[in-house]
Amino acid sequence: EGGRAAGQNALGVDFTKQVPAYGVTMTRAMTNTITDKAGKRWSIMIVPDKECVVNSGLSSTRGGKMASYMYAHDGIGRERLKNPRIFLGDQWLDTGWDQALALYAGLTKKILDNDGPSGVMFDCFDHGGAGGGFENTWGTGKLMFSALQTPMVRIHNRPAYN
Repeated sequence: EGGRAAGQNALGVDFTKQVPAYGVTMTRAMTNTITDKAGKRWSIMIVPDKECVVNSGLSSTRGGKMASYMYAHDGIGRERLKNPRIFLGDQWLDTGWDQALALYAGLTKKILDNDGPSGVMFDCFDHGGAGGGFENTWGTGKLMFSALQTPMVRIHNRPAYN
């Protein structure tokens, strides 16, 4: 989709002329072809946000290849879960996002109401990136420390933080 002129493509890059060296990074790992529920195929590219205050527009080794492991029936992401799952009885069952989020939010609220932030506990790992870093995502750190404000976080490979 899109064209070669800067105003015709999602990257805002003018491909009608030579792009300067190091002007934009585009690698095969940043792209993928996915199929939507209606069967239409889409070419995607995931690029770092140059205005991001967390990473200044750079990407990590994992983040720089996010597109390559987006779900595609014939790609490396084909074994990824397509739905949230819930453990019921003695088995894992697919569920919808509304039910999964209602369950997580409802249970978390009940714990916070009864026990306060110290009642919510996490066991995670940290590779130190993205200003929150935990479980390799900035959002997880924000959830634990800003939203839920729990001090009960065990970071298995960072004993100095515990």
